[in-house]
Amino acid sequence: MYDLRYGNPNMDVIPVSDLVFAQKLWTGSFGHVVLARHCATGELKTVKAVSARVASTSPRNVNADRNVMAAMGTFPFTVRLECWAADAEWLYFIMPMVSIGTLFELVSEYGRLSENVVRFFSAQILLGVEFLHATGLVHRNLKPENVLVNVNGYVRLSGFGESKLIGRASRTYSLCGTPDYMPPEMVGFRGYGLAVDYWSLGIMLYEMAAARPPFIGPDVGVLFGRILRGEYRMDNMFSPPLRNLIQNLVQTDLTKRLGNLKNGISDIKNHTWYSAINWLQIINQKTESPFRPTNTRFLPSDYVELKLRKNDNEFFDF
Repeated sequence: MYDLRYGNPNMDVIPVSDLVFAQKLWTGSFGHVVLARHCATGELKTVKAVSARVASTSPRNVNADRNVMAAMGTFPFTVRLECWAADAEWLYFIMPMVSIGTLFELVSEYGRLSENVVRFFSAQILLGVEFLHATGLVHRNLKPENVLVNVNGYVRLSGFGESKLIGRASRTYSLCGTPDYMPPEMVGFRGYGLAVDYWSLGIMLYEMAAARPPFIGPDVGVLFGRILRGEYRMDNMFSPPLRNLIQNLVQTDLTKRLGNLKNGISDIKNHTWYSAINWLQIINQKTESPFRPTNTRFLPSDYVELKLRKNDNEFFDF
């Protein structure tokens, strides 16, 4: 499933004139995510439009995001890049039309998600992480904003701008990602490896079930201090198995963190809280989603051609 084009930017390039931009979906620090129609096929596509200025000032992140998406092949829980285009103002990353929004938007709209829904979503996220780690990639920016929710209630990982190919045993030292989800070994500038993603998974489990992250603070200094000490309050509405799983993922001691032990990620997949999950059914997308989004604002019945504003370099993480 993993395509060896990782690191090779020479995938299919199409002219921008092949796209008719239909609707802006959301905007953030890198540019826009836009709905577009591919003229040749008539198919709707999700297009990530990155401003040329951002691409020139943050080439490593932009290239990492493009190259990882280009290498994803047919794996069901990661965003796949089909082709790309460019003009003087923008780079356009063209993907299948799969998303109606992000997990962050879903939690913001609905608040606490039931543990059954959290279990279903997180099982797919975990499989996505397992796939990345099997290739030697560490994500380093797992958060709800980088998880897309599809119209069928399944999800896909995205936001690979901070991803790095480090192998299974190597370490890296960069401080990157989003503060609320950073593990203590990264905050403390210690060498870290794939286990950073397991910490972030634990943070996401907490946030999906409580509608807020476990570590909060008035500023980054206070936040980082609490992360380094592992200082947070467990929500009293969590079931005992979920509490245990979070405690063993949001674990400051790397020798005790699930996923980083002898059995690797199997220790997480075999945890009691996931006992109801049929992993084969999940990866084949044969399990009925316990959550079906009703908001289809990203699937317009008729669309109006949209022109991107020049020099608009905001982009919502995707």
